[in-house]
Order: sequence, then structure tokens, then C-alpha cells
Amino acid sequence: MQKRQVVLAVDLDHTLIDTDMIYLCLKQIILKKIYLLPYIFYLRFFRGKPYAKEFLYQKTCIDVHNLPFNDDVMEYIRNEKDKYNHIILISGSYYKYVKAVYDYLKIFNSYAGTNLSINMISVNKVKYLNNKFNNPIFDYIGDNIKDLPIWKLSRKVLVVDHGNIINKISHLKYKVISKRY
Repeated sequence: MQKRQVVLAVDLDHTLIDTDMIYLCLKQIILKKIYLLPYIFYLRFFRGKPYAKEFLYQKTCIDVHNLPFNDDVMEYIRNEKDKYNHIILISGSYYKYVKAVYDYLKIFNSYAGTNLSINMISVNKVKYLNNKFNNPIFDYIGDNIKDLPIWKLSRKVLVVDHGNIINKISHLKYKVISKRY
């Protein structure tokens, strides 16, 4: 019988970074190309979030070198990396931005993000992990109530607390690895 892999899955927005890629992209659009805003809303509501995320990527330029990285999460990954067979950066952000962070940091074994066929959020992350790693044992670092379906299935619930998540996950055994108030 093949031994199950132990995987650390790390969210990007408000977890590994202290911001959100969509927020950064929309801010650029509003400041430099506001005329594109109606088309973004059209894509979001009539084609779906993945199409809007792709469009934002195509029309903006975010320098990942200047992102506000969460030092607590980075330290956790570095300190715990020997306990995992694989560390993946997995995010609802558009996959090309996720890849850019992956390439820049060089601390992950792989990455996954939203593409036109899947919005990599919530239960879609669990499906992806199960398919890629053949039903692994995984720990998940996240920050949001949308992460609840992932945490319910993870071995360790690892939390970046922005001051509002702890009350919603009090029924789970969790560990706060970063407080961001």
C-alpha cells in the first residue's frame, strides 16, 4: 500500500500576503483605466469570476516583488517544511499571479490558481489537492470563512486571524500562526 503524502497548502490573499490580488488589480483599473470597469462587471456577472480574474490580469501589472508578504506565514513555512512531502501555494487568484509569487519566493514545490475552467476557491481547492496528490493528508493555512470546507477536511487548521475568523471556527481545533489586526 502506498503511503499518503503529507501536504501543506497555503492560501495567497490575506494569508501569505497582507492584501488581495483582485483588490490590487481593481485599484489599478480605477486609477489608470476606469473605462474598463463596466466590462469587468459584465464578465463577472455574465461569464463568471474566472473570466473577470483573467481580464484583470491581462489589463494590470502587479509587481510581486513589492507585495506585502506576511512574515509569520513565511517563517512557519520555513520552520515546518521538513514535516511535509510537498508545499503548495493554492489560491483563488488568477494562476499567472500565483505562479509569479511561486517563482519569486522559491519556497513552494508547486502552485495552483484560478483559470478559465476552475475558480480555485473553497471546496475546489480540496478537489484539486485530492486529485493531484491522490487523497493526501494535508494542512491548510487560510484566513477566511470561505476556507471552512477546506479546514473541515484538513489535518491541521492553521489560521491567519484578522480579528473575525476565530469565532466562526471555534468548533475546530485550530492554531493561529499570525494575527493581522
